[in-house]
Amino acid sequence: MKRFKNILYLLNTDSEKEAPIVDKVQNLARLNEAKVTVVRLVEEGFLEQFGRLFFDRKKEMEDLAIKDHQEKLDLFLADKKWQGIDVSGLTLAGKGFLSVIRQVLRDKHDLVIKAAELSEGLDQLSMRLIRKCPCPVWVIRKSGKAEFKRILAAVDIGSDYSGTNELNRKIVELTYSLAQREQGEAHYLHAWRLEYEMMLRSPRFKISAEEILDIKKELRQSREAALHKLFNDRNIRVSPANTHLIEGETGEIIKHMLDKLDIDVLVMGTISRSGVPGLLIGNMAEKVLATSNCTVLTVKPDGFVSPVTLCRE
Repeated sequence: MKRFKNILYLLNTDSEKEAPIVDKVQNLARLNEAKVTVVRLVEEGFLEQFGRLFFDRKKEMEDLAIKDHQEKLDLFLADKKWQGIDVSGLTLAGKGFLSVIRQVLRDKHDLVIKAAELSEGLDQLSMRLIRKCPCPVWVIRKSGKAEFKRILAAVDIGSDYSGTNELNRKIVELTYSLAQREQGEAHYLHAWRLEYEMMLRSPRFKISAEEILDIKKELRQSREAALHKLFNDRNIRVSPANTHLIEGETGEIIKHMLDKLDIDVLVMGTISRSGVPGLLIGNMAEKVLATSNCTVLTVKPDGFVSPVTLCRE
């Protein structure tokens, strides 16, 4: 995974509980010779409460709160494990996801790493970053495995979205390189189905069961050929046992395969099929992200423009 050179690591309040994640960040930084910016957030709501309690000294107390966070962050970065890494600490105040994304835009970070804050499901900050952050977002579960040995790439071969091919390439390359680095096992999944099958089977269209089977056979063969072309174009050799073309609804198939293959990391793209402007992750994909017990690495298509800008909050 030598593509990440400028990492933003969003550190939660209790750094001791994030020790395995810190190790991952440090190892990734050394492998990539990457710069790391460790960020602590002082949430807008916290500062507002401070302001109400100390109205006459609001600015002074806010500055003290930020200074306290920065001192704790500096102490965290003084640990000898950070030696040899180009690392700096930054305390950001304001609305969480806006502050983080604006930092990404300012310093052109190419990866955001964050611990999931809930034992089940994704916290709202993670979800907003996944939707709106322009660079890949890696949400790591603190309760998950220390090693990432089984990685699943979810690719969308059949989409007619203009950026899908490039996005699939990113997903496959990241999955392959992560498996190589972790000396693990990479799996590649494409869930497919015949659109409007129920309508085609209705008496109105008079499409026979045999014709439906032939259409589905051709569809599967075309998707299989496209998937192998994706591997060949990237010079990636994949065992048939690690290639999964499964008929069914994408979200349900992903959740099933996460359990069946005992997956540690899911790598997926964030393209909406909902048709709702500004929504990058469909409802079912959000459910996958919220209910899976594995770490999730999400990738944006080339040309994605975040709705967040560098204007004042």
